[in-house]
Amino acid sequence: MTGMTQNANPALVLFDGSPLQIEHITAIAQQRARAQLSPDPAFSSRIQRGADFLDRLLREDGVVYGVTTGYGDSCTVEIPPELIADLPHHLYAYHGCGAGRFLTEVETRAVLACRLASLCQGLSA
Repeated sequence: MTGMTQNANPALVLFDGSPLQIEHITAIAQQRARAQLSPDPAFSSRIQRGADFLDRLLREDGVVYGVTTGYGDSCTVEIPPELIADLPHHLYAYHGCGAGRFLTEVETRAVLACRLASLCQGLSA
């Protein structure tokens, strides 16, 4: 992230693949700042390259761990094409089972901002 813009109200945290700063996450979580994806064409290109890579793998191999297969010990289980779109939901639902209390809205915004920063690296396709 390039940082928070101080002249806008609320402040803006630009997600462009740069490392996170805790101050930015806190500001987003507490709604003192808005999150925005970078409009830079280089950023969009990096994200697109990741998606294109995944598309190529799917075309060439047809099997991609965690995309068309299960996770962990279930990696040998192929997911039927009509269920592939549901796989991410099942993963986070599974990981959320029995994990303790529900997060507060502030905590949830912090988690989502961290996840967005991770995805902005462009390595998740």
